[in-house]
Amino acid sequence: MHVEMVSVGKDSRARITVTNTADEPLAIEALIGRAEIAEDGATSFVGSDENFLVIPPQAIIPPGATQNFRVQWLGEPIIAASESYLLYFSQIPIKPPRSDRLVQLVFNIGVLINVAPPVGEPRLNVVSKGIVRDASGTRRPTVTVENSSNVHSLFPQSSILLEAAGWSQSIASGQLTETIGIGLVQPGHRRRFTLPVAVPDNVREFDARIELKPRR
Repeated sequence: MHVEMVSVGKDSRARITVTNTADEPLAIEALIGRAEIAEDGATSFVGSDENFLVIPPQAIIPPGATQNFRVQWLGEPIIAASESYLLYFSQIPIKPPRSDRLVQLVFNIGVLINVAPPVGEPRLNVVSKGIVRDASGTRRPTVTVENSSNVHSLFPQSSILLEAAGWSQSIASGQLTETIGIGLVQPGHRRRFTLPVAVPDNVREFDARIELKPRR
């Protein structure tokens, strides 16, 4: 799940709803911190950020009920470039009756929050291409893209055309969403993605053209 915000105006606020589908009360607390996404998709998280207000910071949700959490940006109204955060809803263990005989499992729910500056447009450029084999041995194309703008990009909001001698393949935004998910590319960063099509055995290299259609 992800939430799109802007550093100023009505979109500097958001609401996130958590539903308790269990048959016991659910106690959770909110923890938020900066997120950095590496080229291979690995995420680093630094907690305790003060740029947000989350109300309520903790809640006990009855079985079958929902709880709305209001998220408010408190940082600078004019930021130079998009910033990304992870909001974790962490379960707080509640001591059950006869706890000496039970093992209690707890969980974390993560929500990606992107905060964009009020001015700017995302851009994605293909900087390298390759071919890899997946677990089944199928040859898959890879593209590494770079975001040269001050606004974060979501790779699945693109369509891609792959071309080689005697072969071409177009990939729609919907296909990328199904297989890649959010596909965040932060400002000034690169990301490498494996695409959901097969490359024929006789294709050794290909050209890739990307068309980004951001939805904000």
